[in-house]
This record gives sequence, structure tokens and C-alpha cells, in this order.
Amino acid sequence: MKIKFPLVVVGSQWGDEGKGKVVDLLSDRATHVIRYNGGNNAGHSVVLHGEKFKLSLLPSGVVHQRKLFISQGVVIDPKVLLDEIAFFEKKKIKVDLMIDPRVNIVMPYHKALDAATEAWKGKKATGSLHLGIGYCYEDKNNRFGVRFEDLISPVALKQRLELIFPLKKLQIEKVYGQKFDTSIDEIYKDYGVYGRKLKKYLGDVSLAVSQTIKTGEVLFEGAHGTFLDGIFGTYPYTTAVYTVSGGVFPYVGIAPQKIYSLGVVKAYTTRVGNGPFPTELFDSVGQKIREVGGEFGTVSKRPRRCGWLDLCLVRTAVRLSGFDYLAITKLDVLSAVDKISVCVGYKIGKRIVREVPALMNDFAKCKPIYKEFMGWRKDISEVKKFTDLPKEAQIYLRFVEKQLKVPISIVSVAAERNKNILL
Repeated sequence: MKIKFPLVVVGSQWGDEGKGKVVDLLSDRATHVIRYNGGNNAGHSVVLHGEKFKLSLLPSGVVHQRKLFISQGVVIDPKVLLDEIAFFEKKKIKVDLMIDPRVNIVMPYHKALDAATEAWKGKKATGSLHLGIGYCYEDKNNRFGVRFEDLISPVALKQRLELIFPLKKLQIEKVYGQKFDTSIDEIYKDYGVYGRKLKKYLGDVSLAVSQTIKTGEVLFEGAHGTFLDGIFGTYPYTTAVYTVSGGVFPYVGIAPQKIYSLGVVKAYTTRVGNGPFPTELFDSVGQKIREVGGEFGTVSKRPRRCGWLDLCLVRTAVRLSGFDYLAITKLDVLSAVDKISVCVGYKIGKRIVREVPALMNDFAKCKPIYKEFMGWRKDISEVKKFTDLPKEAQIYLRFVEKQLKVPISIVSVAAERNKNILL
């Protein structure tokens, strides 16, 4: 495997591509792993010795016991983070973590506002998990948030709550007509405990990473996928953050420089929640892929929508993030189907396009143009070399590589962390 560091790992579709497994694999070579965006609505799973470790805030490098960082681009639900730390410590896995003081904290009123807003949107709801992530980012951008430095200071926490809480309560109850029974005293008490427990992890992540990136094997772990990007994704069915590779610079606090980029591509396409999905399958094949692939949300538990691989999506992701390498995940799932289709272009009326259109009204009208491949119907979970894959699988992968003009460096053939082909 000839992958170079520093490296940022980015999902190329709508998330759930298997970034956690890829980061876990690459963490074997990394010295530092940095989670740089998103919140606990982004779940990663790592399988070790048959046991699944579910992560939503801790970087996936935790299993390798690497030096872990959570940078200011992340928002933290402190209870969720403490629960994850406790889980790994119980497994005798040391959590060597640094949290930037500029990280913003998800508060109970963020979750209440999230749920209230989704209810108000009705059929036009974006499919939020009501975890308050977007509303935490909204406060962050409006200079109205609680930061990690406030959480660990009882005086600062109280001052921030006294300023912010009354307005949030009014919004929830008077604007949206929803009950919000949690009191400011309850929040202060609970979050004060969280702050005391997390204070030992405080550190200047921007400075530490800037000092390390020239000498260490530094790995940046992104959350979500390219088309959940708050700007370049399928708006408004997106997250509140940048998910493309360039976001790593402001979200960590490092100067622009050469950072290699690896795009994670699921061998088919899935998405959670609402929004357009040109290659979505509504038949028994889509159901089969969901069942065999275990396509249910790590955090949400919701069944994922499944469809054929969409190269227009990934081609656009290549342009936005400048991938140097590709990792193809869940290739084994396609062993369950006889024929495989790949979207190579879209028809919009009489036009044919090869990337996701900038106008979301156009994207909603896209009709996929497919190229069909024969399936292989063989168990590939023990394959270690590319040349040992069924010929049909090799043809499929080489076609993807040629279409995207980016080399495939990793092929995942089963869920276990060691079930990979390294090219």
C-alpha cells in the first residue's frame, strides 16, 4: 500500500461509506488521528475479533491506541463522548485524547429546537436525528454558543447559560409551541459534571497538529459524505458542515499545504433521510443489498435507502476533494446479486451530464444512464490479492478506476478490519 501521509479521509457519497474501517486500517501506520468535523450524528463502526465498536465522536484510531484529537470543527455532546471513553476504557483500550478549547458543545435546547423545527417542516423535513448538531453549529456561527473552554469553567458556564437559556426557551415554547421542561439549574448541574470529567483532555489542537504534521504520520478523519456538505451537497438535505477535503484547514487550524486525500467509495450507493437519489432501487434487489450489507444507521438505526453505484456523484467528489487514492468498500455485498448496474451519466431532459448539476432543481430531474456488468456470485471474503478476485469483480473495479481516473488503493471484501485487498 503506497498511500502517503499527511492524509485526509473523505466520504465520496452520502456518508456511511465505511470511513471508520478505512481510518482504522490506516491508523496502523498513523501516529496521530484527528476528527475534524461533524458531531455525534455521524457514526462509524469498526469490527475487531467479531465485535463491533460503534463510534460517533472518538476518532476511529482509538482501537490502535493512537494519539487522538478532536478539533474545533467538531461539536461535542459531552455525555456521548464520556460514554464512548468509558466503553473503551472498560475494554482496557487507553484513550489518549486532546480536545480543542474552541470546540462547541451541544446543549439540551439544541436538541429540543431540532425536534421542534423538524415537526414544523412536516413533509419537507430534512430527516434530522434530533441530536441538535445543526443548531449547535448555528449558535457557533452566530457567536451564541457554549465552547469547551466554557464547559470546563463553572463561572463561564453559568454566565453563558444565563445569557443564552432564556432566549432558547422562548424560541421553543413561543415560536414552535413545544414544551421545554428542562431548567437552567438542571443543565448547569449536569454539564458542570461533564466539564469536570472532560477537563483533563483540554489542549490546543491547532498548535499541536501544526507542530506534528511535518514529522508525524498524521491522519484526518472526516465525518459524513461529500453530498452532505452544507454548501456543495444536495441542499437542503445536508449537514451544517463542510465535508470536502479543503475543510480540514480551517476546521483544524492549520495552514494550507499538501495533504493527500483518500476518497471512500461504497461499491453501491446509500443515503439516509430525505432528498433526491437518482439510482435508488425500490425492488427486491435493493432490499437484498440492504439486508446483506446491514444497511441500517450506526446512530439512527434507520434503514438506509440503497441503489446502484453513481459515478456522477463520485466524479464530482473527486473534483471537489482532489482524491489521490480510492478505497472501495463493501464489494462483498454485490456478491449477492446476479447483474450489477453503474450510473455513468445523467439525462436532464435532452441534456446528458456526467457530474452532479449545481442547480438542485436539475438534480431532482436527473435520470441515470446505466452500464451493466455481470455479477460474480462467489464468496470473496477471504481474498487477499486483486488477481484472486473473480474476473467479473476485477472488471467492475477497473471500470470504476478508469472512469474516475484515480487509483484504487484499498478494496474491502468483508466487515472485519483485516478483510482487505491492498494495492
